[in-house]
Parts: sequence; C-alpha cells; structure tokens
Amino acid sequence: MKSFIAVIVCIFSVTSFAKTISLMNYNAENLFDTVHDEGKTDYTYLPLSVKEASQEIQDYCNSITVENWKNDCLYTDYNEDVLKAKISNLSKVIRTYNNGRGADIVVLQEVENLNVLNILVDKGLKGLGYDHIALVEGPDGRGIDVGVLSKYPVDSKKLHEIDLSHMGLSTRGILEVNLKINNKTVTVFGNHWPSQHNPSEARLEASKKLKELANASVSNIVIATGDFNTTVNDIPNGIDNLADTFIDVERQARMRVFKNPWSGTHWFKGHWASLDRIFVKRNFHDVKLKFRSFHILAYKFLLGTKNLTDNDTGEVTVYQNVPNRFSISNKTGYSDHLPIVFKFKL
Repeated sequence: MKSFIAVIVCIFSVTSFAKTISLMNYNAENLFDTVHDEGKTDYTYLPLSVKEASQEIQDYCNSITVENWKNDCLYTDYNEDVLKAKISNLSKVIRTYNNGRGADIVVLQEVENLNVLNILVDKGLKGLGYDHIALVEGPDGRGIDVGVLSKYPVDSKKLHEIDLSHMGLSTRGILEVNLKINNKTVTVFGNHWPSQHNPSEARLEASKKLKELANASVSNIVIATGDFNTTVNDIPNGIDNLADTFIDVERQARMRVFKNPWSGTHWFKGHWASLDRIFVKRNFHDVKLKFRSFHILAYKFLLGTKNLTDNDTGEVTVYQNVPNRFSISNKTGYSDHLPIVFKFKL
C-alpha cells in the first residue's frame, strides 16, 4: 500500500530554468505553548498544576456553559511533555514533505505566538533552513494566530484586521508577509476566516478584505492561503467572491484530473470539505508563473479511524481514513486538517 494518497496535478506547465518554490499550508490545530498569555483565554492549554493554583482560571472555566468545553478548561493537563509530543508530531508532517527537507514556505493556522513557533523550529525543524519567522499578534480571544516559516528573507509583515463590528462579531486578521525570492517580491496572505459557527456573511467580509489587499499589492506574485472555513453551501460564498481576483489552484487542479482520489482537507461528521485553500492573484507583475502543482497530502500516518454515534438511534458508524487528530491524553495524532502544498516557478 502506498505510504500516502495525494492529489498531484501539474497545470500550465512550460519549460523553464527558474527555481521551483514550494509552499505548504497547514492548520496545526491548537499549537499552544504552556505559558499563559496576558489578556487571552488560553487556559485549556496550560498545565493542570497551574490551573489548580489559580482561582482566576477556575472561575473562568466554571463560567463556560458548554459542559465539554468547561471540562477541557478545568481538567486538561497541557504540560511540557504534551507540548514536546505536539511539536514532534507536527515536525514529522512538515519534514516528511520533499524527502525530509520540508517546503520552502510553511503557513500555519492556530498558532498561539512567536514563542511556540520558535520552539517548533528549534526543537522540531532544526537544520531545515527556516531562519525567517513571521507572526503578528491578533485579536482572537483564545490567542490563536497565523504564522509563517520561510527559508527566504521576510521583507515585511503586517496584520490586517477584518471589521465585523456591524455584526457584533470579531475575528482573526489577515497576515501579510512579503518575501524576497530571486530578486522578486512574493506576497503571502495567511488567512483563518471565521468558523462555520459564524454566518456566511462574516466570511464574505473576510473575502472582501482579502480582495482589497490583493488588488492594492504591486508584488510580483501574490498568494493567498489558509483555512478559509468556507463550504460549497455558504450563501453568500466568500470563495466565489474571489474568482475575479484569484485563480483557485485546487479548482484548476480538479478540472484536469480524471479521478478524484481525495475529497478535501477537513472531515466533520461524515463529510469532507476543502476548507484549506491556495489562491494565486491574476495579473502577475514582471514575472510569469511558469509551473504550478497542487497536492493534498494524505500521508498514511495522518489518517485514522473515527466512530460516530447517532444520538437518536445509538447506531455507531465507523469511518476509515479520516484525519488523525492530536490527543492530549495519549500524545498521539496530528491535526483535524490535512496539509496542502503548492509549487511554482519564478
């Protein structure tokens, strides 16, 4: 049996001597350190000894109305051993790509801070060349942000906030990172749009902001990637709103493949969805995009079994080959998302 199942499609390919550059996007699912960040409700991801010694944390956790979340907040022991396992497991995913060398650029969602990104590089990815790290703290209440690891210099970085105040909501911003590659400027917009618990109009607002930023950019190539949290059932649809500004790399790939060996990047209650996406802005500046390819990485070790119980009938359905999430209790697993990779030439 092959070690992984992947969608690998090459599109618009022509001969070129330019360097091939790879970009991986991966929702790391709650990559926290073990230290409380002031002003953030990161209490679930702290050592149990810290929680038990703090009345403030106990009071906050007991105020949570969802029982499962309350128990997680009160009793989860996210200690140094757990963090070490989380770092080791995520590093395995990144290292497995490109024969142990990893992608040139890695964009991660659900990262708490620069500290944990530095831990990831120093403890898990040392020697791979990720000498340039970008993260800007945003407004998310739990403290999760978008981070970028790069083998190329970061020229600048900025977080662009998305205004949802008219909806009574707040959300994570869009991280803009400008990289210098082969004397060209490559802009990467890292996204983590509002979840499906929010109305589709919130994701449409994020889409509008992304388009505004992309259209204002004069970089040679503009790439937007991340967890867009958008399904085909979203009305209005933020992904569809991007069509006149961006090329959807996955959509282009699927138009050119005879079989559909993988159905998405995120699995929830029996259904796959392509929440994690990569887009390239149309109308490149001073450079042609010579080669593109798209991969959904479904390595065998990333997949596991999930049992779902019907609340009405009690019937249990067993699902095979779904994302093997990280388990704090047994220190195994990875994420509830699959990573995706995009390659291009300047």
